Amino acid sequence: MKNILVFNVGSSSLKYSFFSNRKKLYTENFERLKEKKDFEKAVSKIAEKLHGQKIDLIAHRVVHGGELNKPSKVDKKVKEIIKKFSEFAPLHNPNQLRVIEICEKKFKQSQYAVFDTMFFSDLPDIAKIYPIPKEITKKHKIRRYGFHGLSHKFVSRGLKGKTITCHLGSGSSISAIEDEKPLDTSMGLTPLEGLVMGTRSGTIDPGLILFLEKQGYNTKKILTEKSGLKGLCGHNDFRDILSSMKTSKDCKLAYNIFIYKIIKIIGSYIAALNGLDNLVFTAAIGENVPKLREDICKNLSFLGVKLNNEKNKRNKELISSGTSKVKVYVKKTNEDEQIVREVLKCF
Repeated sequence: MKNILVFNVGSSSLKYSFFSNRKKLYTENFERLKEKKDFEKAVSKIAEKLHGQKIDLIAHRVVHGGELNKPSKVDKKVKEIIKKFSEFAPLHNPNQLRVIEICEKKFKQSQYAVFDTMFFSDLPDIAKIYPIPKEITKKHKIRRYGFHGLSHKFVSRGLKGKTITCHLGSGSSISAIEDEKPLDTSMGLTPLEGLVMGTRSGTIDPGLILFLEKQGYNTKKILTEKSGLKGLCGHNDFRDILSSMKTSKDCKLAYNIFIYKIIKIIGSYIAALNGLDNLVFTAAIGENVPKLREDICKNLSFLGVKLNNEKNKRNKELISSGTSKVKVYVKKTNEDEQIVREVLKCF
């Protein structure tokens, strides 16, 4: 039996969970963290809360691990890799490394990094290789790495056949999976590619980036912090958009663009998979917004997708009707539990 302290650090948040083997005993979330001292205070509070508890090891969710494809014991080399790939995950990796280093001072236990990118380490070449000069690809280790892998793996467990998983939250991604093996995913080298997100643009014309840079804009800041839903309507909290749709044309447009982009990627993955057996919605938006699921599934009626409206309204796990040709699920993701599963493989 092992007692495992799990840290799941976001761009401005820190969630921890304490597991005794695979049973979660405590969990707490700290939000609106901005500076190093904010994260230090949060970790200190966690250390105080767990004072007297036996901790065998500490595990951290790290968004980008480059080519590290399994849980890795944190050492100087692993920290250097996390730092290197901070360039590709600027909203997450720096804070995750920061908390790792704070924990080195607060705790004596071994630490392990578990990467969001691991699940997609064996994507087929046709899905992971970008059409740029291959010498550049090789030199800088450029490829589609994919993200939210812990979540996509957790919610696709046990689903046989052709599956599409939709992780929809402030950050959003969609994956095409067959018999639990990922074949494609919407995020790429960075978590910026793919769907419209809370503050991230998602996929846009690369020429637009060149144009913005020529005009003197800080494209990194614009595309990661000021675009997406926030750029379209001024709100990046989906709840605010839903509550304002009747009175705000911008909010209604932002909602419709978000839905449209999701439908387009699902459609492309149906073609890539040559069919569909299971459709899964997860994460904060995917798990809690029946209207969104209904509006998406209306566009999949040609496949024989049918929802049970009552089950959908109540966010039940299986929301497709008995006559639907595709099973539609609402699955609560649990990245922390998946982290524990992954790190226990090391022992």
